[in-house]
Amino acid sequence: MSSNSDAPATRILRSVLLLGRRLRAARPEGPHSLSTIAILATLHRLGPMPAWRLALEEHLQPQSVTRIIAALERDGLISRMRSETDRREIELSITPHGRTVLSEDIGARRAWLEKTMDDHLTPEERRTLMEASEIMLKLACAHIKNEAQSGEE
Repeated sequence: MSSNSDAPATRILRSVLLLGRRLRAARPEGPHSLSTIAILATLHRLGPMPAWRLALEEHLQPQSVTRIIAALERDGLISRMRSETDRREIELSITPHGRTVLSEDIGARRAWLEKTMDDHLTPEERRTLMEASEIMLKLACAHIKNEAQSGEE
């Protein structure tokens, strides 16, 4: 039986997982979990939304999102408000304090990555990495294109 350890998909997967682990280790000390930061990032990126959509965006069960939302609201990281388009619906949005927490978390990881790239990569390797990042984003967002095409049929 042949080994797939050198297959392109395996090498990419291993690299992404190791880099992800290293970036998580660069996070600042604090009470906020990765789930909290992910939800804050989604609200920052996409704007106010109801809890059910947040659960879909984060690929979480509604019960899990409900618990996380309660903690985020208690900590002043998000707020609830009536939707302007449907007054029956409650939307969640990130607060200024939530933006600060998100910025500090992402800033620490960005600083580690920038320093490590400067210390260990040549200018050509940095350019190649930037090109690869665009391709990786295309892969990461492929599900969005597929879902949009499915909706058109």
